[in-house]
Amino acid sequence: MRAQTYLRRWALEQDGEAFSTPSSDLCPVRWQGKKAMLKVARNEEEKRGNLLMVWLSGQGTAEVYHHGGRAVVLERIEGEHELVAMVVAAGQDDDASRILCRAAAQVHLPRPDPPPLLPLDCWFEALFEASAQGGLFAQCWHVAQTLLGSPQDVRPLHGDLHHGNVLHSAARGWLVIDPKGLLGERTFDFANLLCNPSLAVARQPGRLARQAGVVAGAAGVNRARLLAWVAAYAGLSAAWHREDGQAAEAQATLEIAQQALALSSET
Repeated sequence: MRAQTYLRRWALEQDGEAFSTPSSDLCPVRWQGKKAMLKVARNEEEKRGNLLMVWLSGQGTAEVYHHGGRAVVLERIEGEHELVAMVVAAGQDDDASRILCRAAAQVHLPRPDPPPLLPLDCWFEALFEASAQGGLFAQCWHVAQTLLGSPQDVRPLHGDLHHGNVLHSAARGWLVIDPKGLLGERTFDFANLLCNPSLAVARQPGRLARQAGVVAGAAGVNRARLLAWVAAYAGLSAAWHREDGQAAEAQATLEIAQQALALSSET
């Protein structure tokens, strides 16, 4: 595991079992006595996200204690509050959405000299390819083309903002983790949270319409444009599910896209 290299190189004290995801090798560690997480990127996407975390300097994000090469040593967040539980168990969907919007606002603050980031139009390649099938994929791609061709309020973006990527620290409040490191229209960053915390929740009758209003108000974005971005993003997400052979998930995500298309035309 690549993590072992950095454990030795940086004289880190292992503080739990190492594990891997498709994109990273991770290991709980101690950094100068502090609880931390060693994260080693396994691909360019994750490396780009690490660089964005370094640039954000712990402002609304997990703090980066040390970094170099493909690795970062991050503040380990072990809070008692979870946004998924707020939605599913406590029925606090509105509150969770507002917390996510406040967390995103920290990422979107103007700062000088951002790192190299992926332009948002490059992120939509899978939807472009899926659009050849016609139907909803083609409709979502048409919407995406329109939005990408006329971007508003371009900022560095998290790129994967959802209920599992904002964690609560008892000392510092709600903090963002695991960005993708994109560059594009600010409104895009709120589309994914409306497809979460699960497809079942996101597809509940009336949920998208209500949360679109909550998020638009909390984030200061146009509701109709937000819904258009939801349609574009849901189409992209469905295309990814399709590539992974997840037909049921792809169909469920397209249902969200269809709802968003209908709502955006009503607004």
